[in-house]
Amino acid sequence: MQYRIPAVFMRGGTSRAVCFREDALAPYDQATRERIILAALGSPDPYGRQIDGLGGGISSLSKVAIIGRSTEAHSDVTFTFGQVDVYRPFIDWRGTCGNISAAVGPFAIDEGLVPAVAPVTPVRVLATNTGKRYIAYVPVQDGMAAVEGDYTIDGVPAPGARITLEYLEPGGSLGGPVLPTGTPRQEVTLADGRRVTISLVDVAVPVVYVRAAELGADATRLAPELDADRSLQETLEALRCHAALLLGLAQSLEEAHTRVQAIPKIAMVAPPAAYVSSSGRPITAEQVDLVARAISMGNTHRTFPGTVSMCTAAAAAIPGTVVQEVAHPARPGLLRIGHPAGVMEVGARVQQRHGAWHVESVTTQRTARRIMEGYVLVPRRYLEGKPWFEG
Repeated sequence: MQYRIPAVFMRGGTSRAVCFREDALAPYDQATRERIILAALGSPDPYGRQIDGLGGGISSLSKVAIIGRSTEAHSDVTFTFGQVDVYRPFIDWRGTCGNISAAVGPFAIDEGLVPAVAPVTPVRVLATNTGKRYIAYVPVQDGMAAVEGDYTIDGVPAPGARITLEYLEPGGSLGGPVLPTGTPRQEVTLADGRRVTISLVDVAVPVVYVRAAELGADATRLAPELDADRSLQETLEALRCHAALLLGLAQSLEEAHTRVQAIPKIAMVAPPAAYVSSSGRPITAEQVDLVARAISMGNTHRTFPGTVSMCTAAAAAIPGTVVQEVAHPARPGLLRIGHPAGVMEVGARVQQRHGAWHVESVTTQRTARRIMEGYVLVPRRYLEGKPWFEG
């Protein structure tokens, strides 16, 4: 026997998520909620395919969003994000997701949580994971969130309606400063004795940055090639775990590796360079202000995470970071990031106040689409607390 749980399957930017209304999950305790989500996505899957659920076997396609009415004055809805591990029965609730953030406004409008007002409805969102707010400006047509349009983003094949996302004061998602360690760069020592320079920046999500050249890596390579370079991936994960210790998210490198996977993110950066995107399109050095590759949940992101792009735009404006060192912005306040699928533009308003860096806002453009609605079917044993992987 299976139980039916109302849900919507959505694309937001270059990611997908199973979206639940908060009131649909309200009858269940947290442990049961997590088992419902694992059943919906098809995790854990030791084969890495999530064949028994709606997940896609990589981090950008293994996400969940819980959206509800807000009870506070400065937001319309709340958004709780979960990163679902493909291989293990684990959901990381730390951090948030810029791509799935784009799906929240359309979901709220289509579910009647926010009244539709043409031609554009601003939806004020409180991201509960970080306590930060953003406004999604959602095009509306015939009382519903518009889907069709002429705006394209690299990594999504079809054009769609442009959704502008304005993140308000996104610095310090962990409750601390934009530069969590108080410095724009520092060295960490790896187990093999190598000393590597990193920058740790927290805007929308904490990210540790490293120059690709310092690791002897080529940042223009595409995701499958980078994933196949196990030595490089092990080094990047070691740097990420060291950063987790610096942030106080873990007490040991082992704990950071096994229990703190969603944050911090890690990204390799390099000066503008020509390369061929994953779709076969040539990208020239003149089209980008830097080249970057991000790692999420142990795999190279096929595009670039939305939150990481916001952090990168802010980091590029802060003197002394490794991002600022390699970036060559053509316009102040706007960064063009060359990622595996193409180019992403992000605007950031950054200033220094009383000796500390402050990010007023970060703005990006995305599209979203409601793909399927109805119910996810959850085997009874999951609701009874006896899923197959706990037997």
